Amino acid sequence: MEKQVKILQDFGYSEHEYNGDTLAERGFLLDDGIDFFYAEMSSSVAKREKDTTYDFTRPHMVQGAWTAKKRQAQDGREFYSNVFYISKLK
Repeated sequence: MEKQVKILQDFGYSEHEYNGDTLAERGFLLDDGIDFFYAEMSSSVAKREKDTTYDFTRPHMVQGAWTAKKRQAQDGREFYSNVFYISKLK
């Protein structure tokens, strides 16, 4: 999917260890004019774009895909959450 968005917030670049691997991420709060949503750059994209500074005053084109993740609450209930994974943000 590709759409025009405004960046509301850049949560920055971070790395963490998982099963002996170093995973990277960079999260954003985006607004497409109808909804605002959380979007995340996956490890390889985040590493490539970790030093990129985005202009919050102008629109950007984002490419990526939605995914649904099954999760479990502390009380044992299962639920789903949607995440948008960014493949390109220009």
